[in-house]
Amino acid sequence: METDLAGLCHEMVAIPSVSHDEAKLAGFVESYLSEVAGLGVSRLGNNIIAKSISHRSNNIVIAGHLDTVPPDDNQVPYLKDGRIYGLGSSDMKAGLAVMLGLAGIASSFSVGTTFIFYAREEVVASQSGLLEIERMRPDVLWSDAAVLMEPTSGRVEAGCQGTMRVNIEVRGKRAHTARPWAGVNAVHRLGGFISRIADVALDNPIIAGLQFQEALQIVKVTGGVANNVVPDLATMVVNHRFAPDKDVDSAFAFVSSLVGDLLELENGDAIRLEEGVPGAVPYLDNEFISKLVEVSGEPPRAKLGWTDVAFFSARGIPATNFGPGDPLVAHTKDEFVEISEIESVFSSMRAVLGG
Repeated sequence: METDLAGLCHEMVAIPSVSHDEAKLAGFVESYLSEVAGLGVSRLGNNIIAKSISHRSNNIVIAGHLDTVPPDDNQVPYLKDGRIYGLGSSDMKAGLAVMLGLAGIASSFSVGTTFIFYAREEVVASQSGLLEIERMRPDVLWSDAAVLMEPTSGRVEAGCQGTMRVNIEVRGKRAHTARPWAGVNAVHRLGGFISRIADVALDNPIIAGLQFQEALQIVKVTGGVANNVVPDLATMVVNHRFAPDKDVDSAFAFVSSLVGDLLELENGDAIRLEEGVPGAVPYLDNEFISKLVEVSGEPPRAKLGWTDVAFFSARGIPATNFGPGDPLVAHTKDEFVEISEIESVFSSMRAVLGG
């Protein structure tokens, strides 16, 4: 069953699916797949699973998330200069369109395929629809390899970096701003932390021949009581992206050691790991992923963001990122995807699946 991939992408971009509100898009996907012969389709909450009915010994999982980040006045899709603009066009409804196109011809593939359309990827990992699937139907996750249709501009982005959110809380002492010497300004104390984090030198390791690039960013600062009060509490949230040669504990230990001498624990300062998920090493020696690199015609590169390749990797399943769309425009007001990329990624996936 051949598919108008661009039309499918455009149609799905027009369906709102901000995290936790994926029901309508899930219904669209379920309805579409139910018309494809040779697929077993099931729905678990707002997660849709379609498995090719075959007795082939190998199985490949192809997965993509249904949800988007909140809109920025970009809910209505439009076409311009060979591109589809709109919320989620790149991340990742173009990838979903490729998945639907592949599902339509899955009976022709030389390997078995399982298509997983899941909810709540753009929020905390503990709410991911993949965990819901694992609890209810762990058998559908079994595979020889997995491809996450994340936007990669049609190039294999192998592995992924881990990510964590760290909360740093510093204490001061309230006083009147006319007599600040009677207090301790907690916001001013944050200055040392900010400088330390901004000036840090990070690792950029090469793993499996791919260059990773770590990052440490302050993403939120809060503090203040009133315009005439010296603040006695200030907090900051730090996001750390760490290479997959480190685990969550060692990455948090690094952040803690970086600012440890600035903390006055005896006065109530604190540093806490709010959430942390590990990365995934590249699996370039996997037969399927290696073939995907070859067919794509582009050398692989490291995935600097976090994706659910880490979910599959943690379960011993080789996984990689490969999809249409530029990751640099994901989550932006002017998000778009090149129609040519949708078609080229579909062709590459079809070739590597043996269709």
